[in-house]
Amino acid sequence: MNTTVLALQEEQVLVAVGKSGAQPSVQALYSAPAHGGGMENWEKAIGALWQQHRLPTRGITLVLPDEAVATKTITAPSMPENKLEELVRHEMRPREDQLVAADYVPLGTDAEGRQQLFCAACRKETMEEYLAMTDRLGLRLQSVTVTMAGRLKLLHAMQSMQGKTCIWLCFEGSSVLSLLVENGEYRYSSRSRIFSEPGTVDFGTEMTRDVSGTMQFHTASRSGGTLTDVYYAGCSDDDFEVCLAGIRGLGLEVSRLPECRVFRALPNGERLSDWLGCAEALIRVLRANKELDLLRSYRRLSRGSKGQTGLLHSFYTPIAVCLVVCAAVWCVFLQMNSSLSHRTDDINDWLNDPTVIEQYNEAAEKQQRNDNLVQGLQQVRNLTDALATYPQVDSTLMSKIGAAGGAQVSMVLTGYDAATGALQFDAQSGSVIDIPSYVLKLQKTGLFRKVDYTGYTYEDGVYVLSLNCILLGEEAAE
Repeated sequence: MNTTVLALQEEQVLVAVGKSGAQPSVQALYSAPAHGGGMENWEKAIGALWQQHRLPTRGITLVLPDEAVATKTITAPSMPENKLEELVRHEMRPREDQLVAADYVPLGTDAEGRQQLFCAACRKETMEEYLAMTDRLGLRLQSVTVTMAGRLKLLHAMQSMQGKTCIWLCFEGSSVLSLLVENGEYRYSSRSRIFSEPGTVDFGTEMTRDVSGTMQFHTASRSGGTLTDVYYAGCSDDDFEVCLAGIRGLGLEVSRLPECRVFRALPNGERLSDWLGCAEALIRVLRANKELDLLRSYRRLSRGSKGQTGLLHSFYTPIAVCLVVCAAVWCVFLQMNSSLSHRTDDINDWLNDPTVIEQYNEAAEKQQRNDNLVQGLQQVRNLTDALATYPQVDSTLMSKIGAAGGAQVSMVLTGYDAATGALQFDAQSGSVIDIPSYVLKLQKTGLFRKVDYTGYTYEDGVYVLSLNCILLGEEAAE
């Protein structure tokens, strides 16, 4: 089946033209700079590629950029596919009133027989922006997917990864995706921003620290399998050379991500590892029997919205007709009541009297001030009630947080939003901070509903881990 894959990335647009299947063939590969991404830059780059190479306008698979989607792995009991799709849509909604196009691919089952699902979602409004862009370009989409869905298909298709426990480092623009594979199966992934120039000593240190953090997660999870290798893709061998000594110092072998034998030879001697995020979308993994397609989910979502609109029309139309009839009857009565017209004139004269208007305006201003005061008092009460649910930010709370890091880690408070319970602080240490273990200890304190780390730096011999934590309110704690 002829397919054109269009992948939107931070710094460029990638296109692969070929036949999809269990053994896909790639006929042509194209790329164009996107100058930092964004809808306008992507649209210009795509238009230029299609005009220059006269690419097909039908049968296109769109790979959304990572910043446009949310992904996570969930556990679900055994249930029919339509129920699983409903569960995924509910799990991936950021808010109850926000609609998302969401889909999943199965990862297998855990020791208790429960299904493991990799899920991805895109807000309905965001999807509409991308669909509008492809419509303006005259492109007909057959599916919309995400980068990680292609990574998972590539992992399952590579015979060399069966039974392997390793780390993939997939570079894209100024970020890197660290993907942990345990016994040949996807286990965990995280994306981080690259702050150093590729090929520099700082770049090597940064990548070694990234691998070390993933190693610590693997060790803490105790999932079995010995971590042996690190594979990299999307980075030149010359730039990655500065990382080899540090990663090998962790006891790991390092090499470029091997070629996938299910692909026939790529055109012009290209390497698959340089076209990740695009070419692997041509793979059709038969064993999964399920493709992640956000376009299908979006269309179902749109049909549901139209159905609800139709129901509303059918409900309100009789009411509207009834109101029109009543208005007509009312007009007849007004005409029949012409004897009261002189009284209406008197009332209008009184309403238009300047003295009456002035008195009315004064009364309206007083009412508005009174309403503003009532609203302000209610806001104060609401804020007071909200603050009462959070623990008091004092020395006792700081001591509990500090205890999670032990004697080796000190804590510096950098911000606190009382309205939302968001607490920002830096964890500082003279030695490398075990990020997964430290985050787990913070979660086990029972103080936080959510723990996110927003940055990790090293300067003047001090490692600094920046965290943003949401305090757990009393209602949630109960």
